[in-house]
Amino acid sequence: MMLLTIFSVIGVDTWSSATVLGYGLLAGLVVALALSSQRWLLWYLFGGMAYWLAVEAIQYVLANRPMLSALSEWHRYVIAMGISWLPLLGWVLYRALRYEDVSKSVQQQRALEAARYIEHTPVYDDDYQPRFH
Repeated sequence: MMLLTIFSVIGVDTWSSATVLGYGLLAGLVVALALSSQRWLLWYLFGGMAYWLAVEAIQYVLANRPMLSALSEWHRYVIAMGISWLPLLGWVLYRALRYEDVSKSVQQQRALEAARYIEHTPVYDDDYQPRFH
C-alpha cells in the first residue's frame, strides 16, 4: 500500500512502457554496479550529483538577489559554477604557496641523509690512479 502511495506521488500512472523500462534498466545497472568490484564508481556518480545540487543551490540564491535576477538563467549558472570553483582555487593556491616551504624542508632532509653517507665513502687525492682498470 505504501509503494502505491509513493508511486502515485511520482505519477507512475502516466509513464509509458518505455519510460518504465528505461528507469528499470537504470536502477538495475546501479544495483549491479553496487554489487560489483567497481562500486567505487558510484562515489563519482554521487559526488557529481552533490556538486550539481550545490550549483543549483547557488544559482537559486543568485536568482533571488534583486541585482542578479535580471540576468538570464544561463548567466546565473555560469556565475554559480564560478563560485563553486572558488574553494578549489583556494586549495590550489594554498598548495602552491606551501610548496616552497615543503621543498626547502625536503632539501634539508636530503642534505642530512647525504651527510650521513659521507663518512663511509673513501676520500682520494687528485692524482689517485686505481690499480685495476
